[in-house]
Amino acid sequence: MNLKKSLAVVLSLLLVMMTTVSVFAESAESASDTNEVKTSKNAQKEKDIKLDARNAIVYCENTGEIIYTKNIHERVEPFSITKLMTALLAIQNLPLDKEVEVPREATLIGESTMGLIEGEKVTVKDLLYGAMLHSGNDACYTLAVAVSGSEKKFVKLMNKTARNIGCKDTNFANPHGMRDKKHYTTAYDMMLISKLAFSNDVLAKISGSKVYKMGKTNKSKARTMNTHISVIEDDKNNIMCAKTGTWDENNCGISVFYEKNGLKLVALIMGAKTATREKDILNLVNSISSKVEGVKVVDKGVEQGKVRIKHGAKTRLEAYTKDIGYAFIPKEASKSLIQTQVVLKNDVTAPVKKGTVVGALEIYAADDLVNRVDLIVKENVEEGWFPSYVGISNAATMVICGVFALLIVLYIWIQVEKAKARRRRARRRREKIERMAVEQLLEEQSRKEREWRF
Repeated sequence: MNLKKSLAVVLSLLLVMMTTVSVFAESAESASDTNEVKTSKNAQKEKDIKLDARNAIVYCENTGEIIYTKNIHERVEPFSITKLMTALLAIQNLPLDKEVEVPREATLIGESTMGLIEGEKVTVKDLLYGAMLHSGNDACYTLAVAVSGSEKKFVKLMNKTARNIGCKDTNFANPHGMRDKKHYTTAYDMMLISKLAFSNDVLAKISGSKVYKMGKTNKSKARTMNTHISVIEDDKNNIMCAKTGTWDENNCGISVFYEKNGLKLVALIMGAKTATREKDILNLVNSISSKVEGVKVVDKGVEQGKVRIKHGAKTRLEAYTKDIGYAFIPKEASKSLIQTQVVLKNDVTAPVKKGTVVGALEIYAADDLVNRVDLIVKENVEEGWFPSYVGISNAATMVICGVFALLIVLYIWIQVEKAKARRRRARRRREKIERMAVEQLLEEQSRKEREWRF
C-alpha cells in the first residue's frame, strides 16, 4: 500500500514538472515570437531585383514589415557594420561629454583607425564620430573598455543585447568587426540591429554626417573627419545614415536608413563586392520605394494656416506645405485612420527669408506619427519698425499713423471751425450792439426833435 502511494506521489510530481516545463517552453517561444518581424505577403523576392550581393533585406518602418528578402537567414560576416551595435551601447551607457583614456590595446588593432594615441584623452562623442566616419577600430575598442571595463565583458553585453532584440543567429567576438570564426550574423539579424541603431537620434545624426571637426587633445592636434561612405554624400540619394563593412573587394556590405516623402526604409546588403556595393544599395532602395504605395494626404504648396513673425514688417505669414505628404500604411489598414495636425513655430523672428521652415504638418495613422511635411513661407519679411515689437506690422503702423493724422486734421478743422463760429457770433453781437446803439441814438434824436417842436 505504501509502495503504491509512493509511486502515485512520484507520478504526480513528474506530471507537475512536465507541465511546468511545457509552460516555460511555450512562454519562451511566445517571447521569442514577439521580437520577430513579419515579412509582408507582397514582399519583393530575389528574382524581382537583380543584385550582385548574396544577401539583402529591406524593412519598412512605416508598415513594420519586411518588404524585400534575399538569403536573409544565411550566416555572414558583418565586418565593420558591427560598429552600429558598439556605438549604440556606448550611447546608452556613457555621457557624450565624458573623457576616456585610450588604452594601449586600442592602438594595436590596425586596419581602419581614427589615429588614436595611447594615453590620449578623448570624449565619447569624438570616439563615436571616429567609429562611424573613419570606421575606427581603435575608437570601438576604447568605447568598449569605457562601457564595460574590458573588451570581453563588452562582447558579452553585445551578445546579450542581440538576443534581447530577437537575433537568433548572431554572435559577436569583438566590438569592431575584425574577422573571427566566432563573429557572425545574418542579414535578418543585422537588420534588427540596424533599425534599432538608426532609431537612436544621436547615432542617426552621427552616422549620417559628412564631416566632423574634432578639437585638439592632450596628445593630438585638431582632427577633421570626413565620411568614407559615398552614398550619403549626395542628398539626392535620400540616404539619411549608413554604415559599411569591408574585408576585401569580394567581401563587404552596407546598412542604410532611407527616407523620402515620409517613406522610411532600413536596407541592408551583405556578401557584396566593393565595386558594386553602392550601385546595389541604391538600386535596392530606389526599386523598392517605387513599388511601395502610399496614400497622398496633402499636395505641395497647400496653405496650412498663418504663422506669427516677431518684430517683422509683417506680423503674420501664410505657411505652405513644402512637399507632397504621404502616409505609408499597411494595405489592410483603413484610410479613415489618417489624420493631420498643424504645428507652427512660435519663435520665428524677422528678418525671414522665402523658403524658411516655420512649422510642420504632422500626419498620423491612428495615434502613430507616420510623416512630417515641412511648412514654409513664400516671401521675405524684413525687420519691422518699433511698433512691431508689440505685434503691430508696418502696414498696420501706417494705417494707424494715417488714422491718427486724419484725426489730428479733423480736430484742427473742428477747432478752426469753432473759432470761425465764435468770431461770427462776436461779429453779430457787435453788429447788433451797434445797430441797437444807432437805433437808440435815432430814437433819442427823434424824441428831442418832438420836444423842440412843442
